[in-house]
Amino acid sequence: MISSKLALRDVDGDKIFELIEDFILEYKGYALTCPKGMHTDGASIPRFFWRIIGSPLMGKYRRACIPHDAGYKGVLVVRNADGTQLTVGRLWIDTMFHRLMLEHGVRRWRAQLMYRAVRYFSHTYKGSKGTSEG
Repeated sequence: MISSKLALRDVDGDKIFELIEDFILEYKGYALTCPKGMHTDGASIPRFFWRIIGSPLMGKYRRACIPHDAGYKGVLVVRNADGTQLTVGRLWIDTMFHRLMLEHGVRRWRAQLMYRAVRYFSHTYKGSKGTSEG
């Protein structure tokens, strides 16, 4: 699996972070690029659930939540093996999030819980740009 270093800078007192270089990883033969300068809150986990799930940028799910955020913001670049850039929708982005969590060692029950939460609440996300359900 190809994966670059995840380099973040705190911009808002441990709430919002900025990628200080492109974050690139491989998922099922696709190259995923999250652009330098993108802001993220990690996994958008309500504070109440931190005791069960963990805090937003801690844990094994951290490398999965960055491309998920990028996808919802409309800045995730997805390329197939021949370099063609693809357009993906929320279902693809959410499924990628779930599978990347499992690949990075997140326990199945936790990955499933987080996946269901994003599927259920994704329609409430206000930062989405051009990501349809498909």
